[in-house]
Amino acid sequence: MVNLKKINSIIQNFKIASVCTAFSELQFGHINDTYLITTPTNKQFVLQKTNTEVFKNIEAVFHNKQLLNIFLESKKNQLNYKFVSYISTYSDSLIYKDDSNNYWSLMLFIKDSKTIIIAENKNTVFEAGKLYGDFLYQTNSLDITKFKDIIQDFHSVPFRLFEFKKALKNTIIDVKPVQVILDTISNYRSEMCILSGLIETNKLPLRLTHNDTKLSNILFDSTNKGIAVIDLDTLMPGIVHFDFGDAIRSICSTAKEDERDLDTVKIKLDFYEYFCKGYAYYTKDILQPIEIEYLPLAIKTMIYIMGLRFFTDYLNGNIYYKIEYTEHNLIRAKNQFKLLESVSDNYDQIVNITQKYFSK
Repeated sequence: MVNLKKINSIIQNFKIASVCTAFSELQFGHINDTYLITTPTNKQFVLQKTNTEVFKNIEAVFHNKQLLNIFLESKKNQLNYKFVSYISTYSDSLIYKDDSNNYWSLMLFIKDSKTIIIAENKNTVFEAGKLYGDFLYQTNSLDITKFKDIIQDFHSVPFRLFEFKKALKNTIIDVKPVQVILDTISNYRSEMCILSGLIETNKLPLRLTHNDTKLSNILFDSTNKGIAVIDLDTLMPGIVHFDFGDAIRSICSTAKEDERDLDTVKIKLDFYEYFCKGYAYYTKDILQPIEIEYLPLAIKTMIYIMGLRFFTDYLNGNIYYKIEYTEHNLIRAKNQFKLLESVSDNYDQIVNITQKYFSK
């Protein structure tokens, strides 16, 4: 259990020369434990315990963060937005390992910032598009061969299908009541493997990708202007489609991803248009034609992957994602597959909107 004494025993290992007088848990994300801590001078930091069940190679996670941190520090006067700044330990590492083998990192809290869980309006979506587009733009010159894979096959549909089949074979859960999910997984399987095939044949360029581009991984100011991209645990080489598709999946849905009323789950085309408008602002001139061609398919693919991952975790007994009740991951899976259906129904319009903003 985390208490004030525990917090102070951790942060004393970082170069802040201060103590924590108050802390609170930041309640967002499915994976890590994150705390906002306050010092006697009211300076605030974000302390995070990285989930070692999810991230097996902590050194690789922070190797990538450090490379990006150094790069952004070197060009901070040219940046359009703020960036996450990590505090080193006294041994000049970005991570501290405690006596229980937990790994902790400490970041400067970006003052007067907030997160938004669900997009409130088109302007919020536009700001999100600009920020994630700027992330790609700013890192475009980086040598991605220096970055390590954090989670192998993270967005690989063939791998996720393999994991799903294994879970289905070994589960103790009766799947007869959810046959519609099994049918959906089967019906979309071939189409959802297209991007993986393009990667394998080197037809899509690898870039530095965030890999968790939901709305809550952006910080906004009090006027709802985007100011920073956060949560860089899954930073690694990938294709732009991972980030673009996941952003649309999480930002442009009419409902949160665990909404039980599936009739309310649809793709918001007006939000999609505003995200494209923002994203294209920085990326239109750096994306290759083949990348642009497959942006609409990326939306389907990332929704499919997340539905598959949620359902697989449900079959496995909910061992990966944080849940609030036993069927939480099942609800999430149903939600994602309903969103996939909506995207398919509106696919021609999605293609037209994409061409409108990204055509050169």
